[in-house]
Amino acid sequence: MNKIKSINWSNILKLLKCALIGIVATLIGTVIFAFILKFANVSSTFVSYINNLIKTISIFVMIMCIKRTFNEKLIVKSILAGIIYAVLSFFVFSIVNGSFILDLSFLYDLLFAEVVAVVCSVIINLISPKTK
Repeated sequence: MNKIKSINWSNILKLLKCALIGIVATLIGTVIFAFILKFANVSSTFVSYINNLIKTISIFVMIMCIKRTFNEKLIVKSILAGIIYAVLSFFVFSIVNGSFILDLSFLYDLLFAEVVAVVCSVIINLISPKTK
């Protein structure tokens, strides 16, 4: 009567792989932008906007990976991958920064990642061809 679904570790590893692809895309975008900043003089507001754009593109890449891997329940899997992405991003950039400070900015990043992941999954569902 009482059915409890077991955890499908294969799917969790696939989500982790897609989140790692998103993190790698974020790191590549950040390194390219840092190289550009070395030669340009820009305001800190502009840097913040570009960092959010890099995160958005990386999350879009991550959701495309999820779409290619699963092709079903994309929004639910995007939400889970968004959480994984935000946590991994926090750890990676804390290592780069040299300090692990868990504050309100992490919650903002988590919320940003979730909203972008859901919006990207809806957009990808709308533009991608339906497969049976």
